[in-house]
Amino acid sequence: MFLVIILLTCSSVVQGEDACSTKLCLCGYNTAYCSHRNLTYIPIFPKRITRLVYKYNKLHSLNATTFLNISKIGYLSLRRNHIRHIDQNVWQNLSQVYVLDLSYNKLTTSSLRNLFKGVPRNSNLSRVFLKGNQLETIPYDLLKDFKLARLAELDISHNNIRHVNLSTVQPVQELSLTYNRISTIMIGISPNLRVLLLSKNNFRDLPNFCENKTFLSNLNTLIIHNNEISSFFPDYLNCIKNLLYLDLTLNSIEILETDSFHSFKSLHWLSVEQQRSPSPLSIQRRAFNNTNLRVLYLAKNLLTDSRLDKDAFAGCSQLKKVELSANPFNLYNMEKLNDALAPLTSLQELMLHQCRLSTIPNVIGQKLHKLRLLDIGFNAITSWPDNFFEQNYDLREIDLKKNSLQKITPKMFPKPFRERLKNITLNDNPFACNCELVWFIEWIHRETHIFNEYPYGYKCLNITERICLNNTGVFISVTTVTCFFIFVIFIMSVIYKYIWHIKYHIYMWRYRPRELLDIAEKHFVYDVFVAYCVEDSVWVRDNLVPILEEGENIKLCIHQRDFQGGRLIMDNIVQHMENSRKILVVLSNDFARSKWCQFEMSLAQKLVIDMSIESIVVVLLENIATVNMSESLNALLKSTTYIAWDDDEGLFWEQIKRTLKNSD
Repeated sequence: MFLVIILLTCSSVVQGEDACSTKLCLCGYNTAYCSHRNLTYIPIFPKRITRLVYKYNKLHSLNATTFLNISKIGYLSLRRNHIRHIDQNVWQNLSQVYVLDLSYNKLTTSSLRNLFKGVPRNSNLSRVFLKGNQLETIPYDLLKDFKLARLAELDISHNNIRHVNLSTVQPVQELSLTYNRISTIMIGISPNLRVLLLSKNNFRDLPNFCENKTFLSNLNTLIIHNNEISSFFPDYLNCIKNLLYLDLTLNSIEILETDSFHSFKSLHWLSVEQQRSPSPLSIQRRAFNNTNLRVLYLAKNLLTDSRLDKDAFAGCSQLKKVELSANPFNLYNMEKLNDALAPLTSLQELMLHQCRLSTIPNVIGQKLHKLRLLDIGFNAITSWPDNFFEQNYDLREIDLKKNSLQKITPKMFPKPFRERLKNITLNDNPFACNCELVWFIEWIHRETHIFNEYPYGYKCLNITERICLNNTGVFISVTTVTCFFIFVIFIMSVIYKYIWHIKYHIYMWRYRPRELLDIAEKHFVYDVFVAYCVEDSVWVRDNLVPILEEGENIKLCIHQRDFQGGRLIMDNIVQHMENSRKILVVLSNDFARSKWCQFEMSLAQKLVIDMSIESIVVVLLENIATVNMSESLNALLKSTTYIAWDDDEGLFWEQIKRTLKNSD
């Protein structure tokens, strides 16, 4: 954990004191973080500190005394300072540094010359960052006295360099020169160079890496995207025998001629995406013709069937991934695209996203049997033949979002194919919400985990088989005629006369108690549900609640207080009774005459039988008149020992408390 200390004033800090103890920096176990302190020197740190991040300060120069106090530092970041000058003996006390970050300072070409002088042979230096300085060239003698065999990474991006000679950086393995103004480059012999990043410069022509028979024996990655290269000449690159990755994205290449990449014996990964030439990219027959090629990106090139030769991918039998998204292929003529993709029998991933397709290319179902991922979203596909994917045994992911699908039949997604799928995207299609889609909706509900972006953008999710059956012509006709002409008058008269009994019995018939845990294990919200009529609410409020709830901490459910507004009364009664351990029935003549109270009493008896609650406790406020005595009420009084409200209130409340607190 960092010790967070606020620096109040810089003037109060003495240079010879510990930077952590003088409230100067944030210090962890082995890391010191000094930022926005306006410091012009590097103070003393504890010996355990091996990482120093010293940015947004005002350090102006580097010399041996600058690092006198941090000789054990391994990771040193000095970015965002004002460093202009570097002395020759700067490495006198930096032998342990393996990462040096001088990005976003004010270093110029002349001030950089001394940076690598004096680096000892036992130095750990492997990564140097000079990003965002004021360099216009790389000094020819930059690494002249560099004693180490290799430098893993050198980042000189975001400067003003216009010309580069790679011979000056021979020890470097990864060199980043992105975001400069380079228009010419001298290759030379750079045996250690493995990765060369030249993106976002001013190249108008492809650099000739094979000029004068020079070679880059270990170069495997060349990134040269976002320039203005207009032509591709294979002879400028094919001498790089170990080239694995080549990125030419965002250039202005107009044509890829036959056998453009045939001579690249190690090339696995190639991107020629988003070319910006006045004329859209054109690809001739057998342009790639390379059995080593595994990944090919050609998205956003305005390719049409007239600019993509039907034999463009001939000779690429080992391609695993092809990206052709955002190319406006002919909306109706898919013959050219089918022919072009036919040789790619080993293809595992195919992206045809946003290509204006009206149908799925037939070659996918007929020949590309090793496909694992197919992206054909954002097109105009309306359907495909039955059992189209029958032979795509390896296909696990398919993206069909934002197409023009109105219906999907089971034969478009046969059961074996559905069972193989791990991810499918079908959102934002204009599905026709009719009963033919029931099987599809049931599939979505059954396996929601494989439908990407579910439920957003998926229509018709409320269609069920029951709804469809209830809307068949036969059902509607029979139900309407029978009910209207035979039963309507009878039912209405019965409902009018016995409306309460009907509501009660229908609700009780619909009520099905869930499979319950043992009462001892069940969690109840309330201790007691109080069943009483409105006329007895004063007694409940003034007597029952203060004594039991406030005096004995027995949690009561009082319908006038605890029922949820906006719900059906029946639903409130059932829910709150199920959530109560016991039920207290406050009997009176008003209670006996109330139909709602009768319902509560009947439901309570059912819950006791179903063992959903422990017991019913009956309080008799007054003798019940014979005219008010129903069969169920009479049975309750005969089968349950009731507690009568009389003049001896002490005995009455003692019985109530004892009964409610006991667990049956």
